[in-house]
Amino acid sequence: MKTPFLCRLPFSVALNALLLAFAGAAAAQTSPSATALVAQVLDQATQAPVAYASVGVLRQPVGTVADDQGRFTLNLSAANDQDSLRIGLLGYAPRTVQVAALRQQLAQSGGRLYLRPAPTQLAEVVVRPGKSTRRIIGNSTNTNKMVAGFGANKLGKQLAQGMHVRRPGTLEQVSFHVSRCTYDSLFYRVNVYQVVNGRPTANLLPEPVYVRVRKGQIKDRLVADLRRFNLTVQGDIAVSLEIVKDLGPGQLMLSLGLLQGPVYVSEQIANGWERMLGFGLGIDATVTEYSTN
Repeated sequence: MKTPFLCRLPFSVALNALLLAFAGAAAAQTSPSATALVAQVLDQATQAPVAYASVGVLRQPVGTVADDQGRFTLNLSAANDQDSLRIGLLGYAPRTVQVAALRQQLAQSGGRLYLRPAPTQLAEVVVRPGKSTRRIIGNSTNTNKMVAGFGANKLGKQLAQGMHVRRPGTLEQVSFHVSRCTYDSLFYRVNVYQVVNGRPTANLLPEPVYVRVRKGQIKDRLVADLRRFNLTVQGDIAVSLEIVKDLGPGQLMLSLGLLQGPVYVSEQIANGWERMLGFGLGIDATVTEYSTN
């Protein structure tokens, strides 16, 4: 079985990472008696498809991501009927419903599932006269000797790099150093989370951000420009890449540096995060910090 996360690491670090990766893969396997939950996620106001909505069973590594037409299929057994399923996307109010109840609703609605638009309000930075400092935070390693990344296409899986913003500031861009890519083209979602008590929590972005790179354009660094959001950040944050589209056979590997973490791993967002210490992914962010004195 191919691990979805790590390769070429010191043994002690690699062992812990591999145990987590295999545990997630084993937990995600469905029962032979599983039946498919088939639906299309639509905007409640416009009836338009909601592309790439996240779908996951709470507190279990079972989930998926809807396609560009809002359609998804998730295999769940009768044992899951009392579990809760969460459907969400930035810009919409998340919806949590019991699996058994959702099966009935989908039967009545012809497979349609609606999300209510809920625009996100961005926080503002109060800037007093003083200095501003532009810094690159996170892990800017560009080595090809140690790598970590996605060795399989598991929709909803995320890898995140933790970083610290010392003073209130504006997040200008995030970038990801690619050590190896065997895909012809890339399509991933970028997320920026506030970290509280050592775990990513709220997504700070007001709307989904995607990295799209076509064949022949894949270089050593993927960059997402976030200046249009004027996004305020402070304290501990985590920047992630998330698989939202099946790209077929292949791998995307990022640079890896020792003692530059933490790294956070999520099999799917409704199940939460695992925190890994001892190394950091090649993910950094450019931040302009402001003096508030």
